[in-house]
Amino acid sequence: MTGYRIESELGRGGMAVVFAGRQAGLDRPVAMKVLAEHLADDTAFRTRFLREARIAAGLHHPNLVRVFDITDLDGRPCIVMELVPGGTLEGGRLTAVEAAGVADGLADAHAHGVVHRDLKPANLLRAADGSVKIADFGIARAAEETRLTEIGTVLGTLRYLAPEQAEGRDVGPPADVYALAVVLDELLAAQPDEIRTLLVRARSIDPADRPTAAQIAAALRDDTASPPTLPLPSRRRSWRRPHRAALLLAALAFAALAAAIAGGRSASSSSRRTPSE
Repeated sequence: MTGYRIESELGRGGMAVVFAGRQAGLDRPVAMKVLAEHLADDTAFRTRFLREARIAAGLHHPNLVRVFDITDLDGRPCIVMELVPGGTLEGGRLTAVEAAGVADGLADAHAHGVVHRDLKPANLLRAADGSVKIADFGIARAAEETRLTEIGTVLGTLRYLAPEQAEGRDVGPPADVYALAVVLDELLAAQPDEIRTLLVRARSIDPADRPTAAQIAAALRDDTASPPTLPLPSRRRSWRRPHRAALLLAALAFAALAAAIAGGRSASSSSRRTPSE
């Protein structure tokens, strides 16, 4: 493999081994996902894996792990990606702002016709700046099309699978939305009633009843932009009530004064009349 240097192993699973490395020409840290040997020998899977990797390389969003290159390591396909050093979100927490970013990234992928199919905390990575990025677009699709069934290879954690996906039916963006809702239900630090209701809808059995990732992102942003709904300080409440009462009293006093003035004018007019009148 020309132009890259492997530095350490980051992790391995049923489908691939991930290394931390460096791109020599740019002196850039990278992550290198190398297809497992037993899968690299499967011509059909290898072809699909590379096809999906190329599609993922066309995605550019701050909340998606960037694919830089597709190369070869000892005869096995290798995807060279942005190195995200903060680890996965397994066992972690998300703020509403971070969750909105994840939903935004997913919506961007959907807008480009790409479905993740394996969204879960293990595929959410925290960047050095604190943002959260989605990794591993396309790999699940390649595996599903090859009908691999190894535990941890295709289905991942059943908890995050939409019903239609668990049944082996064709899936689209609503399947990712279902998984996103489960992830947010698990990781979101605070859930106002509006967000909780939306996440329940996003886990509907019928994919047509689920909101889009963009709608979830908008709801999370609106929630963070909304003013707090806590009661106002007692001093402010005590000012508002007398103020309203004062306005009412002033209005009544003005009406009384107007009536008095009108009565005075009438009396004055009567006193000026002559007997002949």
